[in-house]
Amino acid sequence: MNEALKQYVDRYTRLEAEVKKLIARKGNSICAQCTCVCCDAVMCVEAIKSPFLKMIHQQEDLYDEKEGFLTPTGCRLEKGRPSVCYEYFCDDHFYFQPDELHEKVLKVIGCLLFHATRNASGETALEDLPTENELDAADFQTLEKNMDESFQALEIIQSYYEDGSMSEENRKRLENIRIPEEFQ
Repeated sequence: MNEALKQYVDRYTRLEAEVKKLIARKGNSICAQCTCVCCDAVMCVEAIKSPFLKMIHQQEDLYDEKEGFLTPTGCRLEKGRPSVCYEYFCDDHFYFQPDELHEKVLKVIGCLLFHATRNASGETALEDLPTENELDAADFQTLEKNMDESFQALEIIQSYYEDGSMSEENRKRLENIRIPEEFQ
């Protein structure tokens, strides 16, 4: 693994931990009351097929052909989950948001990891590169720019959740985070 990839993996791991905290803070009460589990073992395959995600989670031995990484109480992976695991929120999450800005912020939180990995090689995200050689050859200049934008958005969101206000300038900065069409 080249040095740029190693540094990127460290930053990604920190970003993922912060995203998990925000999602837990904003969604655990809704998820805890839910009787319909939204996780599916089919999604776990991405964490096994992706050399990047395997590098992050280092938990291949926990993967089960039938259940993936899922247990009756949730996902075994603490890190290195596919980005879709963070991007998806059921309708209840949006229903209980007080206004459109809160809805937008929730969508942005879910897309911070996707945004950080996008365009690693052309339009291909880092987690979708199929070999370790392709990971080493990724466009780290673009990835670092994306990562910086994701961390900047994270700081804006954390501040927003603390004080309840967001400047117009910060709203525009959040627009830098690309939200995939299926989650808009």
